[in-house]
Amino acid sequence: MKRLILNITFLVFMALGSMSAMAHDSTVKYGIAISHDGEQIAYGKSGSGDTALIFIHGWSLDSRLWQNQVRSYSAIDISLLN
Repeated sequence: MKRLILNITFLVFMALGSMSAMAHDSTVKYGIAISHDGEQIAYGKSGSGDTALIFIHGWSLDSRLWQNQVRSYSAIDISLLN
């Protein structure tokens, strides 16, 4: 019984964490750029700050990783997994 409660608690926390990561900022403008070798690179432009930042995620992630940081700056977030 304790194991069941622990598993349910874990699943609830996982669901809550993924829901916040999936929320999108409506001011993000998405697009596709083509690299010099023909590969597609998805990107999002957002923010209105004076400082521009470029965010590139690591393996097995996507540009949603940076959604809380891009609100404070003028930012470009690149998603390498198309």
